[in-house]
Amino acid sequence: MADVVVDPECTDPKELYGQGVRAFVLQDFEAAVAALSKASEILVAEHKDDLHESLGQVYLYYGKSLLGLAREQNEALGDAVPKNTEDSEDEDGDDENQETQEKTESNGDTLSVVKDKSENQTNNDKAESSPKECGEPGPSSVNGDDKEEETTDDQNGEEDPSDLQVAWEVLELAKKIFQKKDEKKNLAETLIILGEVSLESENFPSAINDIKQGLDIQKELFSKDSRSVAETFYKLGIAYSTNSQIDEAVKCFESSLEYLKNRIKTLEDIKVMSQENKDEIEEIQGLIPDIEEKVTDMNLYKEEAIKKISETIKESSNPSTTDSAGSSKRATDISHLVKRKRKIEEVTDEAATDKPAKKSSPPSE
Repeated sequence: MADVVVDPECTDPKELYGQGVRAFVLQDFEAAVAALSKASEILVAEHKDDLHESLGQVYLYYGKSLLGLAREQNEALGDAVPKNTEDSEDEDGDDENQETQEKTESNGDTLSVVKDKSENQTNNDKAESSPKECGEPGPSSVNGDDKEEETTDDQNGEEDPSDLQVAWEVLELAKKIFQKKDEKKNLAETLIILGEVSLESENFPSAINDIKQGLDIQKELFSKDSRSVAETFYKLGIAYSTNSQIDEAVKCFESSLEYLKNRIKTLEDIKVMSQENKDEIEEIQGLIPDIEEKVTDMNLYKEEAIKKISETIKESSNPSTTDSAGSSKRATDISHLVKRKRKIEEVTDEAATDKPAKKSSPPSE
């Protein structure tokens, strides 16, 4: 895939925006960041307002490009099934490579093909995900090129913001612009991408909150066979699963399946079936097994966790089976499994009462 050449002498923000979007589509994220950063700086200087309505789409693609660049550089999160923290610390390089490959398959390939063709949503009108409060980026923080630290010692030793931090900042600006313009579809997309930024940053509660907000808007706008909604349910399921909220994750994956199956039925009911419709049906049918496997994995994980908890409780209630050599390891294992037990019980109780699940603190999207 050829790289996109960004003209360093260009001062036309529309041309720079076009170059940035083309680079993003071709997944040349460095070029996209360079072009969109410059376009945003020019527009802010021109309008003397970092929330001018002309900046909405620029910020959106700038944030998406920064997220793509961060994923390239830092590797994506692991697979959706929650991992044992102690086990993960002992994993060798081969296991880490496998985990990275699994994440790429679950969060990249599958999600990228669940987009809603029936809603004619192009990359130019999409805007994704959500977060927290932070300082708005000025011209220097809206620059995608890495710059050397300047007077950081005088600023409490703060380092330059990471790609994910800048992505969050510009997406927050995009969110405010779309809220002001009442552009619900773009707002929903922006919230969802903000959630993905939080997911990459391992701030799982924030990711869940942002993606849920975007999903609520999409459900109002789109039909019951929307592939965009199916994609968002899938992303929300990933966020829940990484936060060890298994029941909620299963419900989201099942909802994603429901929307995809509705889409197949809609296409099959068309009297004159075009080749494009046939191809889409085949494409969706190829996605369904992957999501069904996610549901199976979640249920198996929950069953195994409950089984291990039951076994360790039996062992701890029978002191004669323990010895001094193994007591330390058992104590460690019991502590870890009891934490999981509490999470599972909280999720189950809260699901039964239709209340939001209590979110655990994010570790260290």
